[in-house]
Amino acid sequence: MPLQRASLVVISIDAVVILSGFVTGSPLLPRPANVVLTVISLALVPAAALLTGGGYDSENPTLPAWSVVVAAIALPGGAFLFAHPLLTGTTAGTFEQRDGKYAESEDGAVVRELTEDRYESVMAASQRGWTGPAVAFAGGTFLYAGIRHRR
Repeated sequence: MPLQRASLVVISIDAVVILSGFVTGSPLLPRPANVVLTVISLALVPAAALLTGGGYDSENPTLPAWSVVVAAIALPGGAFLFAHPLLTGTTAGTFEQRDGKYAESEDGAVVRELTEDRYESVMAASQRGWTGPAVAFAGGTFLYAGIRHRR
């Protein structure tokens, strides 16, 4: 189903972004790209509600076993990636780069200066936080679209 393919593309892109952040310690995509991926995954949710209907199709589901595993990892994994930075304060404050210096500021006042490595690490954590909802919504859409009757 096209919704499942679109969800799988979003999940795959986000997985590459997440793994790259862990491996390299720096963000793979610019900030606006993270927002775009999240908006796309949010748009998949109402599309799934509009394009699927009726009851559950347990006789002819479009979910092979591997796709259930993908959805089972994407939903809680995405929720964790979103909640972890919020609960631990990893990305509290505003992080910026100016004149070759990296700083964390709150309410317009610089709280502390950061090394370039620490700044990149924080930006990668922020990117993981943004990919969290995108993965969770795409995983939910992937699962939902596979078990609902098509209109």
